[in-house]
Amino acid sequence: MKKLSARNKGLLTGLVIVILSAVVYLTTGNFDNSILLAAYIIYAAGIIWSLYSFYRSEQEHKTFKNYFQEGFKCYIVVTFIMVIVTFLFLKFNVSLQHEMIEFQRQQLKLNANYSEPDIEEKLATYKKFILPGYTMSTILSYLGVGTLVTVITSFFLGNLKQQVIVTKK
Repeated sequence: MKKLSARNKGLLTGLVIVILSAVVYLTTGNFDNSILLAAYIIYAAGIIWSLYSFYRSEQEHKTFKNYFQEGFKCYIVVTFIMVIVTFLFLKFNVSLQHEMIEFQRQQLKLNANYSEPDIEEKLATYKKFILPGYTMSTILSYLGVGTLVTVITSFFLGNLKQQVIVTKK
């Protein structure tokens, strides 16, 4: 059986997150915090899977740098998938954008310091930044979490005694 590369594990991890998110959105009509938590758990598991496979491989030089490269190959693919999906989802889901703007309007009305023209001005600015703002937050959050999981797991696995079980081919 051919082993999956870190990139392919990233692709598989990203697709699992997208499918889970789509199923939750189609059945509930929204994304709540539990789906975000589940997505990040799947994401971390995919990175750890890649790093553990590298740990179990017969590669001779297993330095922190090599572990980090393997993790990076996985998490950069997941990040790319999630950024594309987030962008497309927000771009073509106009009703969600309207809901977000209306929610923002309600929040601004709660503040007595804003007049109606102030609220409309802030909403106009908010509308401009919905797509780039959420896309950028997706990039930063997935890169940040991916880097953190990779660094911690690489450090941990790099300090374990290597116990490779060689199987007969």
